[in-house]
Amino acid sequence: MGSFDAISVGGGLAGAAFALELARHGVKIAVIERTRGPHQKVCGDFHSREGQQLAQRLGLDLARCGASRITTFRLVSGTRSATAPLPFAAAGLSRFHLDEAMLELAQDAGAEVLRGESVTGLDVGDDHVTVRLGARSLRARSVALATGKHNVRGLARDHGSLSAFKIQIEPTSAAKQLLGGVVQLVGYRGGYAGACTVENGAVSICWLADRALMKETEGGWQRQLAWIAEQSPLFGDLISGARFLADEPVAISGIPFGYMRREAIGDLVYPVGDQLAVIPSYTGDGTSLALSSGLRAARAVLDGKTAGAYQRDELHRLGAQFRWARAAYLAFKSSAMRTASVGALAIAPRIASTIVDLTRTRGVDDLIARAPLSARL
Repeated sequence: MGSFDAISVGGGLAGAAFALELARHGVKIAVIERTRGPHQKVCGDFHSREGQQLAQRLGLDLARCGASRITTFRLVSGTRSATAPLPFAAAGLSRFHLDEAMLELAQDAGAEVLRGESVTGLDVGDDHVTVRLGARSLRARSVALATGKHNVRGLARDHGSLSAFKIQIEPTSAAKQLLGGVVQLVGYRGGYAGACTVENGAVSICWLADRALMKETEGGWQRQLAWIAEQSPLFGDLISGARFLADEPVAISGIPFGYMRREAIGDLVYPVGDQLAVIPSYTGDGTSLALSSGLRAARAVLDGKTAGAYQRDELHRLGAQFRWARAAYLAFKSSAMRTASVGALAIAPRIASTIVDLTRTRGVDDLIARAPLSARL
C-alpha cells in the first residue's frame, strides 16, 4: 500500500490547486486522475476577474496561455437582444487547456500524478484515509475530494433535473465578428446556451436542457441546437456554416446546481470544487470557486484545520453569492422575466455590472495576496 501525506482524488482545477499548494510547501502528495490525457469538460470556458487572479496566484497567466479577452455581455431572448460592458475583462480559455496546464504545474512542483486510475471508494479512519483503486489502495493523512461533477461511490450528491452539453466550433468570419470580445447568453424554454471565443479563435458553446426539452428532442444534441436556433436567430447566425470541432459534444446529466455539501464526510476528507458546492448556472464563476476551495483546503491541511471546520467556513463564505446566483437563475428561467431583462438591460446597461458583481466569489483577496508567485505558461 502506497503512503502519502495527502491525496487529491481528482486532477481538475480544484484538485490541482490543492496539490500544487501543498507540494510547494514540501508535502508529499499524489493526484489521482481518471483520464489519461487532456480532455474537454462541460464548462462555458468563461473565467472571471477572480478566476484569473487566482490562477495568476498559482503561477498561470491565462492571457499568456492564449485566452481571448471578453469585455461585453450580450443577453438574448427570442429575437431581442441587449449588450452591456462587463465590470472587468474576462478570459475565454478552454478547460482542455487550462486544466492540463494547472495539473502540469502541480506535477512540476513535486506532486505525483497518477493518470488513468479510477477511485472505487474511500475508507475513513481516525488518523488516515484509505483510497481504494480497484485491487490496490493508497493511504494518506488528508484527502481532497475533487472529482468535479462525477461522484465517488458512497459519496453521492443530490441529483438535478438538467443535462448539460458542450462543443467547440470554428465559426464563419461573420459569426467571429458577432462574438468578438463578447460572452453571449441565450435564454429559451427549458434552458439556456452560452458562447464565447477561446484560444485559437475557436468558440465554445455550452447549453442546458431540462427533462421536457430532452424528451422533445429525443436527447439528440443536433436536434437541440436546431431547436435553439429556431428560438433565437442570433444563435442560429452563430452556428450557421460553422465547422464542429468534435464528432459530438461532451455531456453530463443530473447536475445539482445550487447544491452545498452540508454534512462533513470526516475530519480528514476535504471536499473541493463541485464536490463542495455547485454554483447555480448562469453566473460563470465556477473557476473561481474551484481554485479558491482547493487553495483553502490546502491551507486548512497546512494549518491543522479539520475538514469539517474548513467546510463550514467555506459554505458560510459562499452563502450570499449562491443566494444571488440562485435568484438570477430562477428569474432567467421565466420567459417573461427574460424578455423584461433584455429590455431593462437595453435601457440601463449598468444592471449587468451589478448582477455580475453580486454573483462573484467573495473573500478571495487574502488568497490572491498571499505569497504571489511568478506567472508562467
